[in-house]
Amino acid sequence: MIFVLAIPTFPALPFRGVLCGKLWRLLALAATSIACLPLTAVARSPIFYESEPVVRDIDRIGEIISALPLNSTNSSPWTLGYASSWDDLPETPLAIEIHFPKIETIDLVAMLPAAYTAADNTKQSFGFPLRFSLERLLPDGSVEMIANHLETDYPESGMGPQLFPCANPVPTRGLRITVTRRPRNPTWWLTSHVVALSEVFAFAGDRNVALHGKVTTSSSYNLYDVWAPVCLTDGFSLYSPIHHDLNDPTKSFRSPGDQVRLEMDLGREHRIDEFRLWPVVRTIQHNYPLTIGVGFPQAIRLELATIPDFSDARVVYEQTHLTQQPGGGPWMQQFNPTPGRYVRITLKDGLRDSRSKDLVEINLGEIELLEDGRLVSGGLPVLAPGAVTETTGLELLTDGLVSEGRILPLRQWITQFYQRVALTQQLRGLWRASETARSRDEKRLMLWLFIGIGVIVAMAQMVWLVRVAAHRRAAKMRERIACDLHDEIGANVSSIAHTAELLKETIREPSTTQSRLLLNLIDSAQLTTKETKHFIRFIESEAQDGDVTEQFAQVGNRILGTIPAHFSLENVRSFNALNPSTKWNLLLFYKEALNNIIKHAGATAVEILTRRTGANLTLEIADNGRGMPNGSAKCRRLESRAKVLGGHLEVSSRPGEGTRVILTFSRNVKS
Repeated sequence: MIFVLAIPTFPALPFRGVLCGKLWRLLALAATSIACLPLTAVARSPIFYESEPVVRDIDRIGEIISALPLNSTNSSPWTLGYASSWDDLPETPLAIEIHFPKIETIDLVAMLPAAYTAADNTKQSFGFPLRFSLERLLPDGSVEMIANHLETDYPESGMGPQLFPCANPVPTRGLRITVTRRPRNPTWWLTSHVVALSEVFAFAGDRNVALHGKVTTSSSYNLYDVWAPVCLTDGFSLYSPIHHDLNDPTKSFRSPGDQVRLEMDLGREHRIDEFRLWPVVRTIQHNYPLTIGVGFPQAIRLELATIPDFSDARVVYEQTHLTQQPGGGPWMQQFNPTPGRYVRITLKDGLRDSRSKDLVEINLGEIELLEDGRLVSGGLPVLAPGAVTETTGLELLTDGLVSEGRILPLRQWITQFYQRVALTQQLRGLWRASETARSRDEKRLMLWLFIGIGVIVAMAQMVWLVRVAAHRRAAKMRERIACDLHDEIGANVSSIAHTAELLKETIREPSTTQSRLLLNLIDSAQLTTKETKHFIRFIESEAQDGDVTEQFAQVGNRILGTIPAHFSLENVRSFNALNPSTKWNLLLFYKEALNNIIKHAGATAVEILTRRTGANLTLEIADNGRGMPNGSAKCRRLESRAKVLGGHLEVSSRPGEGTRVILTFSRNVKS
């Protein structure tokens, strides 16, 4: 007869029985889940991460900035701007007046800071006034305030333009800037405080009406016509009105020789009041300043006509000798609005390359003709009558592209430049706020993590206390049951055995039947006393280190008597790790199986095996007896014992070939 018992290896539970074990596991799982709820709820809360709204703002502003034009300083601007005298005292007031070429109705003033190269080789703004007022000069001699920063220091200007909208635009003849507090001078100049500006723009719609305005100052620093009051309105700033999405730097108009004549049909009559010539600049891409302006004409003549043969042409602008060295950005000139449809531009004396005096040519990046600040020549064809065949790139003169990028309308460029600088400064602040918020988020997360761990530890301690309390209650119950068994059953069985012995002595000549019955009664009482003591010791003991396999051998030898038994006991440690209740039920199952062999099998040999397969423990008992007849009743007592253990019983037997019983049992035990 063979039994197979399979038991999973998990810690023993203090409650006895399968139902109590399941309830215990459910309680532990519920306690852990409840402990994790606060941390999970907070971690998923949309208000938990303080940095999330800041990151959303960063993404939003980043998208806006990505749509704005890129700006870069000119490596070699035509002029640098205006600066106050080195000899001024810091507290000396400074007055700057700009008189427009004619009275205009302005709605926006832009002041562009000056810049210098700092020790770390980066461009830094300097000289923007700290306390100042900006006023417009009216035709009747009165003044009107545009911006008043005389009481508090003006915020750090940065490198971008500072915009001052004009409320209620009215006819204006000029501007006045009054400075009462100068910033410290960070440059090598020998003065402690200085006022410096790169350019001042005054817009009437799209047109910069301050271009070539007359500038008068109470103090100025003059250096080679690059630092001078006139440089404040010459149109040459530290930046060019370009979106620096870089194009092919080799594309430009090029005409060999010292003169070229260009003609253009505007399609209809316009009142031209400004034109711009863009030199060829490749510095931003090749970092080679010597190439700036090579081939730019030194003599320029612009004519407008209303008929194609230019018989009624009028000269609206003529420059016989350019006084400035060409630099990055456009050369801009304004004149009185003049009607015309046909344009003729004569360009002479291209700037020679100092390293190659023999190379004579005219080079340009773009030609722009404007009416009231709006471009009217964009995309129109340009002709060069009588030019040599080597003249190339005529179509590039009106395509809106130069070697540094795409040309933008001046006012659009100023306002978008200002917006980009403002948003970039805001973005820097948001990045700092994001870092601070993330730091707080991390600290908050760690706090909640510690709280969660503390709750879990507290719940685990509570579960442990409940387990200890249950263990103590079980121990008291075992002690009480053991006491009752000892006092009641033990005493009664001992009394029965003693009474049977006395009864035997009172019968002088007992019959054979009487002697046999009395001996059986005494043996049964003594055996019952031993088994009761064994059971009492079991329920009094809490230890789980009893050797189950040793019990198998002892019980097997006692029950089988002279029938030889072969033991093959493997994984003894796993069996010994079973909790006491499982051990006891397993032992009772084992006894019942051996009793069946003694009563019914007529066996001459028995084999007992134990093993472990995965999480299961297996007990097998086999005999070589007569076997079970076909159609015999099931082993109901064994099935009942297997059911108590929660196991599966399998009995295989053939007449004359013995019996093999297999019990598979799954139970949580220590491994």
